[in-house]
Amino acid sequence: MKKSFLYLLLLVLFSCDSEEEGSFIASYKDNNLTLEEVLFNKPLLVDSATFVNKEINRWIKNQVILDKAKLYIDENDKELQLKVKRYKELLIINKYQTELINNEFDTTILKSDVEEYYKNHQEDFILHKNIVKARFVKVNNETLNLKKIENLVITKDDFEMKELSKFCEMYAENSFLNDSVWMYFSDFDQKITISEKERKKIFSKKNKLYSFMDDHFIFLFFLKDYQIKGEESPLPFVFSNIREILRNKNKQKFLNEIENKLYNEALSSEHIKIL
Repeated sequence: MKKSFLYLLLLVLFSCDSEEEGSFIASYKDNNLTLEEVLFNKPLLVDSATFVNKEINRWIKNQVILDKAKLYIDENDKELQLKVKRYKELLIINKYQTELINNEFDTTILKSDVEEYYKNHQEDFILHKNIVKARFVKVNNETLNLKKIENLVITKDDFEMKELSKFCEMYAENSFLNDSVWMYFSDFDQKITISEKERKKIFSKKNKLYSFMDDHFIFLFFLKDYQIKGEESPLPFVFSNIREILRNKNKQKFLNEIENKLYNEALSSEHIKIL
């Protein structure tokens, strides 16, 4: 099938209000592929025409191979049927577990639980890269009143922070002003033109403003705090990760409890027979 024809077909299918579910968009011998089947697992941000084209090609290749395979493999083979049965059972169980998680599982994780986990597993949260709390402003090297901007970059005054924010919105080439969060230094490093010597010099003093320049820009980097690779991660930096770890542990505990409950109920019933 030519791409131009495919795109025309998709245009008609997607624009037609009376689109019929199950419309065939490809076939191989007696097997048909519907648009509904193709779009079932389509990612939201993927171009529809491109996705459908790839899926049609994939489906046709699979059908060709499957058709050939059936000449050598018996569909009623006991081992094959057993694997299909077990796979279907797993799919049903997994779907049921997903429904339980979505409708009955409590996702709440207490801050105290995160703190306790961090305290008992600090060796698992060693930094693999340098992290910083910092502000960063990149401006044209012809910018006027540079001294005032430098003072704004290091300010603790809320009014002056608003002034800095407005300046960055209007004139800065790039900026980051939230120095209350930990960030990988590499997120800033790739935006600053500095030598290796200057890079090492940065990690020598906290609450210090560093200024660098290239042929076109001035880079103002205020380092409020830092921690070096190999040190323990500060709790705020790994808080979200730990919360997700605990949530996953609670999910598994929740599912295990339901599994054991159902199993024990079945044992006390008359439905189980072991011969």
